Amino acid sequence: MTLTVQFQTMLSMVFMGIWIGMAVDTYSRFIHEKRKWHWLHFLNDLLFWLVQALLVFYVLLHVNHAEIRFYIFIALICGYAAYRALFDRMYKKLLEWMVKAVVSLYRFIYRLLNSLIVMPIKWLIMLITAILLYLFNILRKLVMVIFMILFSPFKWVGRLIWRFIPKQKWYNLKEKYFKLAGFLKSAKNKVSNWKGKKK
Repeated sequence: MTLTVQFQTMLSMVFMGIWIGMAVDTYSRFIHEKRKWHWLHFLNDLLFWLVQALLVFYVLLHVNHAEIRFYIFIALICGYAAYRALFDRMYKKLLEWMVKAVVSLYRFIYRLLNSLIVMPIKWLIMLITAILLYLFNILRKLVMVIFMILFSPFKWVGRLIWRFIPKQKWYNLKEKYFKLAGFLKSAKNKVSNWKGKKK
């Protein structure tokens, strides 16, 4: 390994140490550490560090064909320490500003789409529903009027026939029906009493 390659390797590892510091702060910002320990939390941490290790290996593969030396770890630690000392607060402020900017942009786009697309469609559906209900009400009233017009002659004929039918016969039939119902009820009671005595 030449001196130039060693210098490039150390410089790239310093930058990777800075990158790991930024990644840790970003991960901590979105995956809060205050929550209780959970297996999903452990899996997230494992995947995070696995991705960082793969990124470091990928950079090493392009710089020095993935040759591992002791000074590589020293360079990583130096880069991480430099980030903590120089860029920690600045990056956290920048990260918070970016999060707020993205949230504000999302809210603006949501309100814009809601005002330009969702609300007009909602009002259009409400208008079409109101028109359909109004037409249905008119159609229902029209059908009722037609029904009354068509069946009014039958109604008049029925009333006329009802006037000529002697009412006494209907009353006699009603009395006979009640007598028959009473007789059937008493017969049923007698049969029930007879069965009870037999048991």
